[in-house]
Amino acid sequence: MVENAPNFGMMLGWGPYLRDVAATGNIIRKADVGIAVSVVDGARSTVISGNILSDVKNGAIVGYRWRERASDDLAKDPGTWPHLSVTANRVS
Repeated sequence: MVENAPNFGMMLGWGPYLRDVAATGNIIRKADVGIAVSVVDGARSTVISGNILSDVKNGAIVGYRWRERASDDLAKDPGTWPHLSVTANRVS
């Protein structure tokens, strides 16, 4: 469980340095963004599934290009990022 994170509850990858990651079964409460995930070219297979995210002010799961926000909330609309699978997360 992650609670009261001032920025990201979890940060997955940095630029293309995201490879073969599964973020599953986590509980994240009271964070600016629940899970930040790299969506730059060169990022590789990532699964974000089965997490519980609550009271995340600026998005449950958000794609980033280094420090720049690059997507809307992927928990609502996972978009078409070829390396990324976002499924079955609960957001409240």
